[in-house]
Amino acid sequence: MNTCVVYFSRTGNTKRLAQAIADTAKAPIHDITSTQPSKTYLLILGTPVEGFRPAKETLAFVGAMPKVESKKAILFCTHRLWKGSTFKILEKELAAKGYETVLSVSKKGMKPDKEADFSDVLGEVKKALEKQ
Repeated sequence: MNTCVVYFSRTGNTKRLAQAIADTAKAPIHDITSTQPSKTYLLILGTPVEGFRPAKETLAFVGAMPKVESKKAILFCTHRLWKGSTFKILEKELAAKGYETVLSVSKKGMKPDKEADFSDVLGEVKKALEKQ
């Protein structure tokens, strides 16, 4: 399966989670600020939550993605308080590009200077990957 992890991170929290997911999925990882959208079978996309929405950089990346047919996506986000409408917005934008979201998962309360436990998120991602 052609899988790719792409993420945007402002403080490093989303990057740390993205790396853990990439290791679990055995997939290449790319920061959206230094890569171009491509046509992949399974897109794993991560964003921090800013103002209860995805980061504007993440939305711009999705907006620049080419349209595809019958592709899958896994979404993840990191947030301090509440994820708001982050997934709803991204799912809608990705659906317009031809992606079906098969999992949306978040990690709350991470601190850049503290170790984080990703086991719950990674377990959900692993289950979703096994179904694809």
